[in-house]
This record gives sequence, structure tokens and C-alpha cells, in this order.
Amino acid sequence: MPDPSVADVDGDPRQGRIAKSPYRVLYDEQCEICQGCVSWLKTLDRKNQTTCLPISAEVLACVDSRLRMDDCLRQLHVVTPAGAILVGWDAVAGLARLFPSTWLVGAAGQRFPVRNAGRLLYGFVARNRYALSKCRGGACRVAKPEAVRRQARLGAFWSCYRFGFFIRSPLVLWAGIKAAAQRASIFARTYHERLELLDGKLTLLFLNGMLPNAVPLLFGELFTTVLYDGVAIDPGSPKMRRSLARHLRRVRPKIAKVIATHAHEEHVGNLNWLSDVTGAPIYVSEMTARFLTPFKKLPWVRAAIIGQPPNLRPPFTVLGESVDTESGQLLVIATPGHCDDHIVLYDPREKLLLAGDAFMGSYFATPNPDVDSRKWLVSLERMMALEIEILVEGHGHIHTLRPDIPDFPGVVIREDPKVAIAEKLDYLRWLREQIDAGLEEGLPVRAIEASCFPWGNRTSWESCATDECIRLLSLGHFSRTELVRSFVRTNRDPLPTVYEIRLSGGGGPPCR
Repeated sequence: MPDPSVADVDGDPRQGRIAKSPYRVLYDEQCEICQGCVSWLKTLDRKNQTTCLPISAEVLACVDSRLRMDDCLRQLHVVTPAGAILVGWDAVAGLARLFPSTWLVGAAGQRFPVRNAGRLLYGFVARNRYALSKCRGGACRVAKPEAVRRQARLGAFWSCYRFGFFIRSPLVLWAGIKAAAQRASIFARTYHERLELLDGKLTLLFLNGMLPNAVPLLFGELFTTVLYDGVAIDPGSPKMRRSLARHLRRVRPKIAKVIATHAHEEHVGNLNWLSDVTGAPIYVSEMTARFLTPFKKLPWVRAAIIGQPPNLRPPFTVLGESVDTESGQLLVIATPGHCDDHIVLYDPREKLLLAGDAFMGSYFATPNPDVDSRKWLVSLERMMALEIEILVEGHGHIHTLRPDIPDFPGVVIREDPKVAIAEKLDYLRWLREQIDAGLEEGLPVRAIEASCFPWGNRTSWESCATDECIRLLSLGHFSRTELVRSFVRTNRDPLPTVYEIRLSGGGGPPCR
């Protein structure tokens, strides 16, 4: 990943931004306490009165020649518009005076006895800061990583990590409330809706069900069946069957084939039912067919909310390298990672990728227990080799810049699909580096997990409330911990073995 300390000074636009910033705040980004305070500063600073810069030799030279690396590492330094340098507690109090909600704290902090007490407390934290850190979160590239590794212990790491969370807890709560409101808005707009695109060639049917509706409301994952050029893809679960039937009565589409991208319950529960209703044959990959005959018993919480799919009944056809549609052909491409049997469908003429769950946003932190992220990396690289102008996710989002795809807030995302895939690749590669480094240090899974979600990364704390809600309500089946485990799978058997071991709490692959 790029070094932010360099990125902030490279290039004329960024140099201009530093030069024009009224208050320049120099902080150590490998310190969770510093990161927490910077998160609050960015939240409070609605008028862009400050610029926060992680310490590096390049940044210090660009900001002010009087700044010294060792001094800045010991205490917070702030360069004011007048060129004065505030240090330590005086810098904290000076920044606090910039904002109405903290002005009183800043004013008191510049006067006896609060100033004296603040300096004593700040000095204690500053002297012991390296003992409260661990060279985690990708910050080792900044200053003195050897000192951090030598002095830090896991107990100190956890103290610092938890304190970082405590500082941000109001921000985490507020981010969770905003995300919940956004999810409710999107769910309301898509409820019982269908979205017809490309002159009817592509249609998204948004599926609902009394208990399945909890998923888009709590987690933002919409349920859909995709109709593309006479092919129905992923017809949902049994508990969404009434919703699918309602759509079919209203639309009466011509369906010549029914296809599943993979064997997860929300994608395959209505395969035989839809085939019986329409007379269309079923097409699945050979591995998916094995997983569905018989379908393994789901954990009770997933069976209760989504629905236990029935076993796949013959007749069905095993997918080859391509499948004919009404007006053309779809290429069938194996994309294991989200699960071992996953495939995507690609229309080279339309440059359209029906991705299923092979792409679920650039940032996805709570995977299912059968994810293999190292395989997923290879599959994403395979997808990057395709010419893609429209990317259709299996859970209701479309990524495209094409003007012939109309706007639909919360569903159509205006971005280049290849850029979105590249961001996902970068994220997974960074995670792989973090997890490999943690395993080499002999860290336990929970410590590695924490290092993969450093509080200095905005997405780590913004998604924290939702991610932990997912962990709680799924009884741990979907969690940040599973994201770490997805990089260390040693059992290369197909889905059922690993899946059942993980969910039953059995052995599974060692994670140290």
C-alpha cells in the first residue's frame, strides 16, 4: 500500500495543500492514541482548518525546517498559520480552541492549573508510548519500528488497541446509526421492486421475505434474482419464493435456463421450483451439483433466517465453458474464493460480468466460514483480465460508468468496475501481508485480527458496529475472525468438510 507520509508531499497539488493549511498537525501513525485523536480532529474540523500529516523525513522537511524527527516522535507538534510551533499538551489545547464544541477545554487547558495537570499527564503518556504500541496496522514503515517491536508486549498492545477504540466509541456509534439509516432507505426503495436495464435484456428482481428482510436492514445485503437474456441466475431461497413468484406473475419473463453461481442457500433454494414453474432446464457446475446432492444441514440461525434449501433433484445439466442465451453466449469462468464452487458469467459482446458473490464491494470484512481468500485473489486477478463495463453483483449492486444504465440510488454505483476490482485486490493483498507477518511473529488469531483493522483506518471503526452485530447475530459464523482464517486454510478439501468443521466448532486449520 502507498506510504501516506510520502503521498502527502509528492506532487504539486498536495504540496499546495500543505502550504495553504492553517494548522499542520504532525502525528505518529503507529500510535493508536495518536490515531484516535486524529479521528476526532477530522470529525470536528468541518471548516478544514487543519491538515493531519503522519511523521516522516519528507513531510517534516516540507512543513518546517525547524522540526526534528526525534522531537516530533516524542510529542505532538502543530505548526500554526503564524509559523509558531506548539508542542505536546500546548498543541492539544491550541487545537481544542479551534472548534466551538471543544473551545472551553482548550481555553482552560492553557491556564493554571489545568495546563500544569495536562502537561504532566501528556508527558507520562508520551514517555511510555512505545510500551503501549505494537508495530501493527501497516505503520511499521514510519519511525523507529525496531524500538516498538523490542519494547512492546501483547498486553500493552491490547491496552493501546482498546484505548484507541474507547476514544472512538462515540464515532463508532454514530457511524453505525448513519449506516443503519442508509440501509433502511435502500431497502425501502428496493422493496418488491424490479430494475429493467439494457432495453429489458438485464432485469434485477429484488426478493423479500419476513425473516430474510432482516439481512438487508441490519447488514445491507440485498437479495436478488438476475434475469439476463433469457437466463435466470440465482433464484433465491425457499423463504423468498413468494416474492419471486409475485415478480414472475407481474413480469412474465421468458426464461430458457436457470443457473446458480454457487451453492449458498440464498442462491439455490428455488432452483427446482423455478425449473418446474417455467419448464427451463437447470445448469450448475459439477462441484455445485455435488454440494447440493445432498445439501448439507445449515446452522440453525441461517436456516431460520434464510431457509434450508432442498436437495437438488435431477434432471440438471453440468455447465461447460459457455452457455447459450437468447441472443448470444455467456462464458463460464471458475472463480473460487468466496466458496470453492463459485463461477461467474461473462458476456464479451456487452462487456458485462454477472459476478454473483465473486465481488461483494471493495471492502468486505465479515465473510462466511468457507471463504479462501488466497484463491479469491487469483480469481480477482482473472476477472481483471476481462474487459468489463458493467459489473452486476449477486446482492443487488451494479458498478458501471455506462450512460445507458440509469441512476438508481443505492443500487447503481458510478465507478469503473475494473477500478473497484483493483481496490478489492489491493485490500486483500494488504491483508495477506498483515496476516503473514502476524503468523511469522507467532501472534494469536485475535491479535492478528486487530492488526488487520487498525483504528487509524477509517473503515475499521466506521464498520465496527455493523461487523460486530453480524458476528453476534450469526453466532460467529460471519466475522472479522473468519476473514483472518480465510487466509490460513490448510485443508484444501471442497466446501462441505471445512464448512462443517468450522461451524460445529471442531478442529479446522490451525491459526496459531
